[in-house]
Amino acid sequence: MRQTPRTLHVLVAAIVLLIAVEALLVLYVDRGVGLWALSVYQTDAADYLGGAGVPLGGPLPYLAAILLALWAARRYRWAMGRRVAFALPLVFALSGLGSYAVKAAVGRPRPFMLEQPPPTFNSTWERRLDRRYHSFPSSDVMVAAGLATVLFLMLERGRARYAVFAIPVYSAFGRIIIARHYPSDCLAAVMLGIAATWLLWRLQERLSAAARAARTGGPEPSPEGPGPPAPPPFGEAR
Repeated sequence: MRQTPRTLHVLVAAIVLLIAVEALLVLYVDRGVGLWALSVYQTDAADYLGGAGVPLGGPLPYLAAILLALWAARRYRWAMGRRVAFALPLVFALSGLGSYAVKAAVGRPRPFMLEQPPPTFNSTWERRLDRRYHSFPSSDVMVAAGLATVLFLMLERGRARYAVFAIPVYSAFGRIIIARHYPSDCLAAVMLGIAATWLLWRLQERLSAAARAARTGGPEPSPEGPGPPAPPPFGEAR
């Protein structure tokens, strides 16, 4: 029995809930957290905690995951290894470029601008390209969320795989404590990173299935087994 309508309802409800949480963060939480971060971000502890999370939103974890996936595919004939190695660079590029496009469109000032006088710009584009106005969403957190989503989909089953989302959570904490992003910036980055990676993963599945069907001359067999036999042509004896 297909569950598509129910799945769609759950998805819509989750999106509405996340948008509501995002709005509450913007209206009632972000400024207070930003002022708190301004009071601590120049301390040694904040610098250490924030700096420890920076690599999670960079290319090094992706490179390590790609090399590990290729090694496992070659050493243990892991069928998904090449797929993961192919998906990770696309996820990194999509998360990075997508987040910067949204940053330029939104132009939200970073938390460390709360206690500074607003600068003057000669044009709208000058403001959009100024990194001080690239708070929403967090590129680091979006990239980290993309990596976590690939790892989550790669593991396929088991409750332990949810632990991979500690990667974007710690990345978000590090960006908040050094007054580079608000909580709503990080939540939006996680949502966008998961959604973009999941869509890319499913698209890759469709394209791989189509390529296999083209090579074999027909669609792949259904995992539920062959269907019922076709009825005989009209007029033929039964």
